[in-house]
Amino acid sequence: MAKVFASSLRDMRILTDKGLRVGRIFDMTVDENNGKIETIVVKPESREIAQSLNTDEDGNAVIPFSSVVAVRDYIVVSEKSLAIQRMKSR
Repeated sequence: MAKVFASSLRDMRILTDKGLRVGRIFDMTVDENNGKIETIVVKPESREIAQSLNTDEDGNAVIPFSSVVAVRDYIVVSEKSLAIQRMKSR
């Protein structure tokens, strides 16, 4: 993946690799030891999307950065990876 300024990610739209609109980036968590992004925090597009993903106490979807497959005009995440993360958290 090419280098991207974190500030340019704010409010960027998140889509799955199947074309489903997930929401927009609200925030992200970064490992303070190595500076790598760990998760992206997303304002969900709908209540149904929020219910199908891991969420924080404010109802924002928390998506592991390892699920990101592309960053261009929007961020693409793997639906398969999201499903696996959801199953692990149950």
